[in-house]
Amino acid sequence: MSKPVRKHAPKKKPHKPHHDPAPASKFNIKSPVVAIIVTAILAAIPFSIGKYIEFNSPDPFDSGSYVYSAQHILNGAKIGIDEKPSAQMGTLLINILGVRMSGYNEIGPKLIQMILQAAAFVLMFIAMRRLFGTLAASVGVIIASIYLSAPLIAKFGNAKEQHMIAFMIMGMSCFVLYQLNGKWWCAIPAGAFLSFAPLFKETGTSVLGAVGLFLILQPLLKHNSWKKTGTDILLLVAGAVAILGPISLWLAIEKAPINYYPYSFLYRSFFTAHEAPQTGGENEQPVAYDTGEAAVEKSTAGQGLLMKLMPAYVRDSWQALGPEQRKEARLRVLRYYRLLILPIALAVGAVILRIVRLLFARMAKLKDNRKISPDRFVMLFAVWWLLDMSFVWISPRSYEQYYLPLNASAAMLGGYLVSAYSDKAKNAASRPAWIAIGAAGLLVMMVMSLHIFRGVLKSPHSGVINRNRSTGQPERYRGYAQRLAEASAHGKGAKNSSEVVGEYIKNISSSSDEIYVWGWFPGIYISAQRFSPAPKAFEGTMNILSPKALSERIEEILNSFKGNPPKFIVDSRKNHFPWDRPPLELWPSIQNGYRLVTNPPADRKQLWYALLRTFDVQPDDLTEEGFLRSDRPEGISRYDAAFAKALRAKIDPAEAQRYEVMKPFRDYVMNNYKIVRMFGQHVLFQRK
Repeated sequence: MSKPVRKHAPKKKPHKPHHDPAPASKFNIKSPVVAIIVTAILAAIPFSIGKYIEFNSPDPFDSGSYVYSAQHILNGAKIGIDEKPSAQMGTLLINILGVRMSGYNEIGPKLIQMILQAAAFVLMFIAMRRLFGTLAASVGVIIASIYLSAPLIAKFGNAKEQHMIAFMIMGMSCFVLYQLNGKWWCAIPAGAFLSFAPLFKETGTSVLGAVGLFLILQPLLKHNSWKKTGTDILLLVAGAVAILGPISLWLAIEKAPINYYPYSFLYRSFFTAHEAPQTGGENEQPVAYDTGEAAVEKSTAGQGLLMKLMPAYVRDSWQALGPEQRKEARLRVLRYYRLLILPIALAVGAVILRIVRLLFARMAKLKDNRKISPDRFVMLFAVWWLLDMSFVWISPRSYEQYYLPLNASAAMLGGYLVSAYSDKAKNAASRPAWIAIGAAGLLVMMVMSLHIFRGVLKSPHSGVINRNRSTGQPERYRGYAQRLAEASAHGKGAKNSSEVVGEYIKNISSSSDEIYVWGWFPGIYISAQRFSPAPKAFEGTMNILSPKALSERIEEILNSFKGNPPKFIVDSRKNHFPWDRPPLELWPSIQNGYRLVTNPPADRKQLWYALLRTFDVQPDDLTEEGFLRSDRPEGISRYDAAFAKALRAKIDPAEAQRYEVMKPFRDYVMNNYKIVRMFGQHVLFQRK
């Protein structure tokens, strides 16, 4: 029997020819890895310069107060009793951790801020790249790095706004990633970061408001089910509880006043004043917690609803200004807007593009079939940015660091505009034309941000041209170039007057000696490495406190001096808000009345006589430096009466009353201390 014939002959395996090893792939400029490396380098340049400037620029103001409070609490001071921090809880915790790391200085908090900001940029790039593409992510991170490190608005580092922004960016980035991938482990940290941001400053609620509105609108716009939205909210709340719960528990254990608890600005007005428990010490009196913000005691009767909703110190700051000063406060905001034109222009462009696309889609009845459309995130970023833009109008003080947050939200929102260009350039028939458009856009962006690097001629705060002190000629300042030179000089030994007076005290006193600094120069404590016997060791709101509240503040300070008087007192003589009045000095000086003289003569000799006439003093009543002599009580009485009268006429009756209630403090200093010398504007007193 024959074998069945095979239908198909077996196939022979083809011989695989030998090939030489493939050559290594050439450098591909379009590779995402290359784009990431280039972005990291370009973002790292301003970031590194900014951090070098910050680490070599000691902050005599806010940062000094945070470090002081942190170290005092680590030394065992009770919150609300022995120590009344000006910092909110987020800032205080960061500084406690930083001071624990590096000691009684700013290095630790600034190092933490640097790490947080770097982590925020990494998350920002990842989220924007997933949402808008590599080019948009690169542009967004580079712009954020340039502006969040810019000396024009970044101040000295360890600012509450800088810490807050890092958490806002990390929270928003994690939230976007959660919306894109649906992973719960992105939602939990998103909730933690987002809820922690307002613990630095109330304006951190802008990012919470944007996320909250976005979540509520998703089921209404048929993007998500209500069940999915409920799950999203629960996951975010879980993250918030994970971070806020331990903080609240620690504060409960420490028996801290309710004002220090997370989000107390939302509910503290519903509680009665909380008194700290009496510890039995001779000088430890039970005191109600009050910062300068909460202690402004003016009636809100007759005020508008918006004014009543504002924090007390903001409300009374506006009330302290006249019509022209209020106008100037609004112009100040517009001047800063002009200097931040690049991020603002990108954000505005993104919003306009989204509106145009939406209108065209509605008219053409087009539907976006993509599961996750980048278009729907524009509303999220836009609300965040608009709230940041709006919040800078709340306070009439409008310091430079207030403008930091809007740059972060603008950078993420502007990514939508860049992504639209990127999509068009990729799919265009004539790519060279789009490349030329991109190059022109890059050139425009460089021109719009040039002043950030080379400095500005006019002060955005005052609108006055900055002039060289020696030549009187206009001079640029507050750019990367100028501040880098200043930081380098500081690294070589140049110091400001607040550092010099602090180090002077440190060198002629022991570590157990205590000091007191009047005015908002808390950095002097850090330079001196000393502490104060007063629970509230520094004051910056004396000119907006009501006379009654200021009198109580003075009484509290003097009571704290009874058992352990400070060996040294520094009168910083800082010109506090409002800036139209002389500082409330601890030892009167004739020069302090310059602003109160009607039509002051330009001639120095004539000005001297005008001051003597205005304040009813004789040359014999003054020291060579122009201070009132403590052994001439009649001269002091005449001066006090004339100075209060001038304040009443030139400023307002309340300012005259503030000067009068300061008399017990002035008498205490003049009777128990002697003038050592002046350090710039600061006057140093030593106990007799």
